[in-house]
Amino acid sequence: MEKEEYKVMYQIEDSYWWYVGLRKLVFSSIDKFASKERNLKILDAGCGTGKTLESCKAYDASGLDFSEEAIQFCQKRGLNNIVQGSICNIPFSDNSFDVVISLDVLYHANVYSDLKALQEFYRVVNKNGIVVLNVPAYNFLRGRHDIAVHTRRRYTCKELLVKIEKAGFSIEKLTYRNTVLFPAAFIKRILEMFFMSAEHIESDLKPLPGVFNKILTGVLSIENFLIMSGIRFPFGLSVFCIARK
Repeated sequence: MEKEEYKVMYQIEDSYWWYVGLRKLVFSSIDKFASKERNLKILDAGCGTGKTLESCKAYDASGLDFSEEAIQFCQKRGLNNIVQGSICNIPFSDNSFDVVISLDVLYHANVYSDLKALQEFYRVVNKNGIVVLNVPAYNFLRGRHDIAVHTRRRYTCKELLVKIEKAGFSIEKLTYRNTVLFPAAFIKRILEMFFMSAEHIESDLKPLPGVFNKILTGVLSIENFLIMSGIRFPFGLSVFCIARK
């Protein structure tokens, strides 16, 4: 990810609709699928600038990130339970965690093998523990945003399923999400191809007027409710998965 993007993420992720919706879905999933122990041990694998990790204060949580810039922003949040390292070689012992969270990390150019990373998640999570994943969907949606955040690849549900099962996990939930916004994002990518200069490289992360941010947050809240009710969306901007060891 370009260094400037970490600053943008840190500044907006507390309230930005994309992050708020994803965090709510993650913690609803933990409540439903994780063990009922009071002191769950959680690893945020690829914790970025730290908002999800900060939201794990009710648990015994640790963060891992490859980027020095990301860790510096985590420290600005007062988070000290962070280790620098790669998800392909996680510096924790076997069976260390009840839950591994990895949100929009597997796709990254610095992850030399997504299968190796999934195998590492399998190694460090306890028996019957869960992994919560979110990754970007569909290679045909690649655009300027992917260049800015250093996307190595995007996924279909089927592609992620094959790799997760190869790593040893069984699937609890697998679905696309951000479905309502898919048509608008697809049109935006097409327009980028024809009308945006090749030198104009930036991510899609930009502050929105409050009313639009609330509307989009509400859209994701409805999607989250449907996903947790058992609905599987047939397409979307992201692939969301809960897998069990």
